[in-house]
Amino acid sequence: MKKYFFTGFITLLPIALTFIIASWLFNLFTAPLAGVTEAIILAYEKNLNLSLANHDTLVLFISRVFALILLLILIFLLGVCGQKFLINVFLKIPERLFSHIPLVRTIYRLSNDITKAVFSENKKTFKETVLLPFPHHDALAIGFVTGETPPVFNQKDKPHTDLAVFVPTAPHPMSGFVLLTPKKLAISVDVSVEDAFKFLISCGVIHPGESVPEKDKEKS
Repeated sequence: MKKYFFTGFITLLPIALTFIIASWLFNLFTAPLAGVTEAIILAYEKNLNLSLANHDTLVLFISRVFALILLLILIFLLGVCGQKFLINVFLKIPERLFSHIPLVRTIYRLSNDITKAVFSENKKTFKETVLLPFPHHDALAIGFVTGETPPVFNQKDKPHTDLAVFVPTAPHPMSGFVLLTPKKLAISVDVSVEDAFKFLISCGVIHPGESVPEKDKEKS
């Protein structure tokens, strides 16, 4: 019974996590427009011969769906405008709006810079997977090279560093450490960034190149 329960659990867990994350993202992106679309639906209720007075959940769901459609259309239109000539205008509006608010100004600039760096089509955020002696010389940590060390961080009386490496934590790789290290200490490994992330998220259970652990395949 324990074997069947564990097999069912590992089968259900990815589905549940996918649903939870997708639902959270759906609510996050549709919430700003949900009120507008809900008002439109209720306004045209009689014209469409609908009776939604006692169906609040249905109205909320339909309004979120329409909000998502409107959001996708808006994103597409902004993309088209961005390819033409209006992108600079749209970018300057929030910059001018937030530039006079001290805390909000810092948050906007930081998030804007990070977004451009992560989603840029011209360069990869993580260039390669490496191993570093961290947190001490007798242990190795998985890291991702993000670029060269900025010259300002290299001091004459300190050891020269060549690479900036992001060392994520497990099983939550979105947090971690940014290490500046000499290139000779970074051991290159033939592991893709995607496989390395799988290894970290699974806390070392899923090895690079594997989809599920071999022992779990034998059990099932």
